[in-house]
Amino acid sequence: MKEIQLTTAVRAHGEDLFVLELREPTGKDVRELGFPYVTTGDAGIKLDAGVIAKYVSRLAGIPLSSVDAMSPADLNSISWDVAGFFLGASAQENS
Repeated sequence: MKEIQLTTAVRAHGEDLFVLELREPTGKDVRELGFPYVTTGDAGIKLDAGVIAKYVSRLAGIPLSSVDAMSPADLNSISWDVAGFFLGASAQENS
């Protein structure tokens, strides 16, 4: 589990959450959702916001509508946390 501190609370399951706990994705998650990024020609990566949102919803156990209500800064930060499950430490350096 990875604990993520939010700067702005999100409402989920009738309560305001300032912390989300992300479980590690499984092979089944990857098969069903795909990878949350695509590689670019210059050896970089581009995050896929739509896939990231589905991972945040699934891994944190919150509705997609709660992810949709996240602040852009929190969503950007948590996006790199999700990517970190796939890319290792290099993803955290980009956040």
